[in-house]
Amino acid sequence: MLSSSGRRRALLWTLLALALSGCTTTASSVPLEPLTVATRRPQAAAPLPAPARSAGDTVHEPSAGLPELTNKPEPVVETFEGCPITGDGGDPELNRLKNRVDSAPWYPVPVATILGLEWPQSIGGHPRRTWSTADQVAIGRYEGIPVQVEGYLAGAKQQGPESCNCHAADEVDNHLWVVDTPDKDRTQAVVAEVTPRMRARHPGWAFNRISPLVDHRTRVRISGWLMLDQEHPDQIGKTRGTIWEIHPIAAFDVQQGGTWVSLDTGQAVAAPPLAPNAVPTRDTLPPPEVEPTDAAHPATPLPPRRAGTAQGSSNHSGAVAIVDLHYRGSIKPSEPDEFVEIANEGDTPVDMSGWTLHDTYGDQRFRWNAFTLLPNRRIRIYTGEQHPESGGFSFGSSNAIWNNQGDAAELVDARGTVVATYAYGNRR
Repeated sequence: MLSSSGRRRALLWTLLALALSGCTTTASSVPLEPLTVATRRPQAAAPLPAPARSAGDTVHEPSAGLPELTNKPEPVVETFEGCPITGDGGDPELNRLKNRVDSAPWYPVPVATILGLEWPQSIGGHPRRTWSTADQVAIGRYEGIPVQVEGYLAGAKQQGPESCNCHAADEVDNHLWVVDTPDKDRTQAVVAEVTPRMRARHPGWAFNRISPLVDHRTRVRISGWLMLDQEHPDQIGKTRGTIWEIHPIAAFDVQQGGTWVSLDTGQAVAAPPLAPNAVPTRDTLPPPEVEPTDAAHPATPLPPRRAGTAQGSSNHSGAVAIVDLHYRGSIKPSEPDEFVEIANEGDTPVDMSGWTLHDTYGDQRFRWNAFTLLPNRRIRIYTGEQHPESGGFSFGSSNAIWNNQGDAAELVDARGTVVATYAYGNRR
């Protein structure tokens, strides 16, 4: 007969054997899910308990494909409709990132790369001010990279009032779910968001123009800022594939007949490839926003500058001035080689994001979505041509804009203030 201590040891060994047996049975009866982006989401059956994690653990395995950038562009932000950059509640630092309005050269990455990005478990649902230094470094490795993805929209929804938009009922975000193949749903999607601040710069991004693109056929190209929204970890596998987002969207193109077309302007968009290790800076000229619509007249070599072509009068209140207006084009009848020349005559960069150039006595208008004009630099806005060496800007018009008898141009900043004018002929 066993002693009481012997009986206790035997009982312990029996319990241990049963526990080991149970673990083995569980592991063999539940097939392991392959670690692929498409299937990294909860199973239909009840989920197994998650093991305890430390602050440095990650929810997703790391993915390759994103550049290591040491000098990411600082967010350019502004007050919008009386709403400050930090909103009116919630996480002010997160709201500041959501409300950026700048642009940059984009790094093309697959949707799967963003779905596979790592993030520390400990940050879920917590304000950024409470994050540890290690967690901030982990997120900062990827956050703020200017990315571009191609795919399809698995859904689109107008959100309700949020703290980032000061709970305005009429200025809300539009959530888009981007997938890499048309057969996937929101659980395998990266969320991309159109914000009110960006929509004001892109009138063509109205929700009634976006929602028809959720058709499982139309291919889209979305460019914007990689950002982690720590407030929605509970939605992974339900309404999203990751809490990494493209937020905000800064460029939105749609593929039509093999050509990328701007959703905002309806014009073809040129997108020159980036060097694999290029580091984006705000000083880099953006790619042209529109292509010439007059296909019969391809771009001609840039003519030498002829100061005062129009022999007009120039007035300006700041460093940026309209210094020339070449109204008599040499290519008839549409004169696509007309151009307006603008210069920064100061000694500091000028952010021209949201500025417009327009024909005072006509209805032609050109808008810069995100652009900074460096000191002592000049750019040209052509009627129908593109010249990358002078900025690549074009009205994209198939007809002449500037009247040969006399006309005037106005340059208006993002606040609606006329900062420069140029008049010639009978309009002086």
